[in-house]
Amino acid sequence: MAMCVEDRISNFPDHIRCHILSFLPIKAAVRTSIISTKWRYLFASISTIEFDRYLLRGLTHRNVDSFKNFVDRLLKLPDQVSLDCFRLRDGISCNDGDHDFDVSGWICAALRRGVKEIVLELHNLGDVPPVLFTCHSLVTLRLDARGCKIEVPSEVCLGNLKTLQLIHWVLFGDDSIHRLISNCHVLEDLAFIECFVENARELHIQIPSLKSLVLHFVARRDRDLNYGVVIDVPNLVYFRYNAAIVECYSHMKSLEKADICIYGFHSNLSIDATHLIQGICNVWYLSLNIHEVISGTSRLPIFHNLIEFKFCGRETSLMEFLHCAPNLKTLTIRFLDFERTRWKALTIEVPSCLSFHLKEIEFSCFDTHMIEMVNYFLDNAIVLKKLIISMDLLTWIQKAEASKQLLKLLKSSNKCLIVIL
Repeated sequence: MAMCVEDRISNFPDHIRCHILSFLPIKAAVRTSIISTKWRYLFASISTIEFDRYLLRGLTHRNVDSFKNFVDRLLKLPDQVSLDCFRLRDGISCNDGDHDFDVSGWICAALRRGVKEIVLELHNLGDVPPVLFTCHSLVTLRLDARGCKIEVPSEVCLGNLKTLQLIHWVLFGDDSIHRLISNCHVLEDLAFIECFVENARELHIQIPSLKSLVLHFVARRDRDLNYGVVIDVPNLVYFRYNAAIVECYSHMKSLEKADICIYGFHSNLSIDATHLIQGICNVWYLSLNIHEVISGTSRLPIFHNLIEFKFCGRETSLMEFLHCAPNLKTLTIRFLDFERTRWKALTIEVPSCLSFHLKEIEFSCFDTHMIEMVNYFLDNAIVLKKLIISMDLLTWIQKAEASKQLLKLLKSSNKCLIVIL
């Protein structure tokens, strides 16, 4: 006797079933129309629409017109519900000669439906409709331009935008950059990711509401660095900087966490790097990757709040930073080059954090030449509780020999646990 299985999902209210469909790829959502008459047109009311390369994989010249008509109906018919999210990803191009997609029209249709989030990751993001920059419903905007120069219109008003991510942009000129970010009055998350700066003297970021800022710039040569950065964001909590160092002045008094990776092509590296570092002196957590040595003439600030520090750089710079972090509790070390410093012969004063606060140290990518350095920290880190040593780069024979030497070291802290990975 056949069992009758109750279809409970079909009995859910329309808004709940629409919410379920919004998690499916658009193709799968459309296929639900054959389930029953209750489902026949429900897909047209979904609040999240995404088109990508996987959707286009099965298209041929015969059915591409049908696909375009379907998208037009889905987006442009009257009496449609508002959109939460509209995404166009790889595979659909604004300037596609083969298929002639009306991408600008699709974007405008989504804007007319009060879309809250737009993600555009296209090969040729050139003809962005100006109305995109005056949409009051937008809360999140992510634009991947793949190196294109996008013209910011003279009129910009994104009154409700909280997240703005610009990827692979060519930031051209002072006016367009300033015009864009200064007219996002409630912006909380701003990211420039793998962007170029051209014909600009200054990138000025002054947004009182901003809480997260990412600056990841690409420079092909020294002359690409003829600009300065001014950051005035008193409520910023998180800051990431990944770029060749340029002249930088900042005001980030509320900063809690920073990820900094700096390198340089010019002679003023120490001065410019110090200016950047002085602006982040209030952080609790700092990850610093610095390719060059900051000269002793450049004065580092005191990091009174810093309790966790991840350092990747040179030995000389590490000791300078430890003297500037009196309350440090956790330290992770990775060296770019090993300088064979004579740690036993160091005559400089032991950093105060080693004597009073440092409880955990991790040596990432440990090398056999670092035995003397480990001994220095064990002798001077009085309250150390845990020492982690990662030997990923060593052979099995090197690991065995290094482990024997490490376990013979005397510990100043009787409670210190040595963990060898």
